[in-house]
Amino acid sequence: MNRLLLALPALWLSAAPAMAGQAPLNSKAELAHYLRDTPTGTSPLDQLSPGGRKRFLAQLVFGERGLAGLSLDDPQNELTHPQIVRLLALFAAESYADGKGVTPRRQAQLARERAADAAARGCTIKTCPESQIEQRYDELVTWKPGSSLPDAERFARIGQHYDRLFASDQSPEHMHSVSPPDLRLLKRAADRAVFYLPDKTHIAQLQGNLAEMQRRNMTEDTDYQGLYKALVASRQFATAATLARQHPGMDVATVPTLRKGAPLPQGWPTALTTSDQGRAMTRQAFDLSTPLRIVVVASCHFSRDTARAIASDAQLRPLFANHAVWLASQNESFRAVADWNREFRDQPIHVAWQNSEWSMLDSWAMPTFYIFRNGRLIRKFSGWHGLPTLKQSLREADVLR
Repeated sequence: MNRLLLALPALWLSAAPAMAGQAPLNSKAELAHYLRDTPTGTSPLDQLSPGGRKRFLAQLVFGERGLAGLSLDDPQNELTHPQIVRLLALFAAESYADGKGVTPRRQAQLARERAADAAARGCTIKTCPESQIEQRYDELVTWKPGSSLPDAERFARIGQHYDRLFASDQSPEHMHSVSPPDLRLLKRAADRAVFYLPDKTHIAQLQGNLAEMQRRNMTEDTDYQGLYKALVASRQFATAATLARQHPGMDVATVPTLRKGAPLPQGWPTALTTSDQGRAMTRQAFDLSTPLRIVVVASCHFSRDTARAIASDAQLRPLFANHAVWLASQNESFRAVADWNREFRDQPIHVAWQNSEWSMLDSWAMPTFYIFRNGRLIRKFSGWHGLPTLKQSLREADVLR
């Protein structure tokens, strides 16, 4: 997908084309037949918990050409890598299993936690009804605000929805009393909240979840990845660096050293610009009041295709070299930034200091082109549909002749 949601681990992903020799499930009807005809216990879906299976199926999206989107939230938190591969093979989407999955040790621990919880409730893992926390988690992950809303409003609504569902659960007193499976869901809910709104309140809630999990010996280093990314996104670099040293198994990119730059003009949006092979960065202001400024929200593989095509075109290359700002969301990984800048030395990408500073950009879909003249937005268009379409859009904006 082209949405910012691609940056949250295990969230929405566009499905890959079907591989040769496979018969993937390409529609809701085919999936319904598969679910009806497959004996219980023989499907890769059956490796998921009952709630995880339900949520995974509820978030599948089919289009004219087959699977158009899926969520790896539950598979990544419950299944080993080989199990995820087998699950995604149902949809010819195995390529999205890369790097995903829990260790066998973690999976065994999850099974013990669910079994103990079921025994305490007088039922079995397969027959226990969902707890109230899991019911609210279902609502959190399946609820989607209007896609036509500006991203800032959409993200705010997601945060408000999370607060309505879980604010009362996030007190230390309440966390002490919840079961291990519910505590893990509270932590996953907070992970989602800090991705969209990495503010002080939501980060503190996630820290509280992790502290309680650590107290119960439920954590691994990878559990801290969401917190680390939220700290970086909220520009708490020193705290993030300390967390990375405490949990080296997170395997996260080192944040470049922030160096003091020139004084920043008031009222201009700012972004982080890396240098010295990505080891250092400065906060830089960008003037959109020039006669022409093209801001390209970018970073995904479609954006890279766009940048490659522009770099190879004699007409577009100087236009973008002189007037374009390639910009990533504040959530962007600095590892991805370093990869981009190694490939596109003449089209470096910058990382928004805070998306809110770029309020003139209503969408962080990738790639999206914003054309400004003398500070006024005159045209916006999204997606990568090839050079002819890009050139036509630029001509319509009177940028290209």
